[in-house]
Amino acid sequence: MSTKKTTWIVVTGLDGSGKTTLVNNLQSWLTEKGFSVKRDRFPHDVYLNKTLLNKSKDSYTDRLLFALDNRIFGTEIREMIERNDYDFIITQRGFLDSFVHGAVQGYSYSWVAEINHIEDMPQCDVMIHMVAQAKVAYARICNDPDADKFEYPAYIGKQERETRRAYAEVKSGDNPDLSHFAKAQNFYIDTTEMTMEEVFEITKCKLKSMNLF
Repeated sequence: MSTKKTTWIVVTGLDGSGKTTLVNNLQSWLTEKGFSVKRDRFPHDVYLNKTLLNKSKDSYTDRLLFALDNRIFGTEIREMIERNDYDFIITQRGFLDSFVHGAVQGYSYSWVAEINHIEDMPQCDVMIHMVAQAKVAYARICNDPDADKFEYPAYIGKQERETRRAYAEVKSGDNPDLSHFAKAQNFYIDTTEMTMEEVFEITKCKLKSMNLF
């Protein structure tokens, strides 16, 4: 029986904090080291992300759509982990993003946990929480032709606050609604005054210290 264990790394956090670049760098780095890497993202379903989300006109429907996507993609991730299909799975965003965005839209962590049935979902091994000052983050993405309906200044400002809050509560371990995430190795990077090269170097050092390979 194989003793190899698939390691799931989630890069979560604020839009404009550098998630895409970090995921790109991690995928290239781990592949160059000879590991098999599966790279994906939340939301996962293209039709949901590109069509249904834009049809939704209220926050409740938004949360239902993301919960559905989480449930379906979560099952796929669990199956990949159980089969040991890859050495590493790297996802841009994860289940915690639903808690952050839900809070921005006025929903409690307990409500988000219930609608997602978070206790049934697979748990990641490492979660990298990325944040930046809202004005800096928005300036990085304001000209993105693929921006979604949430990427505007007022929303980004609320998202920054909720991203910082979520990390603090995961690390404290005091909020039972976030206990699903407390078992991961969580670390936090504020990219406001950092280059993406500096972010990558810090991340590599952190991952090496975790003895993942």
